[in-house]
Amino acid sequence: MTPTEIETSARRRMNAVGSKFWSSEEIIGDYLYQAALEMAQETFCIQNRYTQTTVADQQEYAAPSLLLAVKRITYDQQKLRPISQLQLDSIDFNTNTTVTGEPQYYYYEDETIGLYPVPTEDKELNITTYDQPAVTTSTSTLQIPSRFHGFLVTGVCWYMSMKELGHPNTRMFEYQWNGAGNPNNCINKVRKSIRMVNKDQFNTVILEENQPSTPIGMV
Repeated sequence: MTPTEIETSARRRMNAVGSKFWSSEEIIGDYLYQAALEMAQETFCIQNRYTQTTVADQQEYAAPSLLLAVKRITYDQQKLRPISQLQLDSIDFNTNTTVTGEPQYYYYEDETIGLYPVPTEDKELNITTYDQPAVTTSTSTLQIPSRFHGFLVTGVCWYMSMKELGHPNTRMFEYQWNGAGNPNNCINKVRKSIRMVNKDQFNTVILEENQPSTPIGMV
């Protein structure tokens, strides 16, 4: 669905077709964006891949602007392992000397992705992320997967209803959208759907000692 189609659907559900109480800019730029942002933050339903080239002797790189969380990073097609600053300090004692070589780890801090060791060559860095949506306009292509657009209509209706003081359906829309007492609310349905994306193997709990590991922990 396009942003305009979602607006039309929400207006029909609200019995507000042609109403001037809500403008198109308000519905699409505010309410649709807020619903999409909430869905992305709650479910991690927007995934993207970014590619950039490393620079020799440069450790840190700007993270993608819409990034919510890092899913996977590879350097020259080799997967890097996440590392915390505490772990990094435990293996890099001399802060006056830059350790260079083939990167094995990455850290994410202050909207920056850092590599360790520092790369010595210009090679391809691939970053797979969970993203937030960009601000929507009437001409936007929604980043939320199309199979969830129907749920966005409910979210838009809830945000619209809160503007009208005493709207009789505000509680109902909240219950349908993200009501805490409703296990089948829209957000939960999206969350369950995202969990089903990778079903090539059974979901089982694997003990840490049975995982591949390095001296500083599990891979």
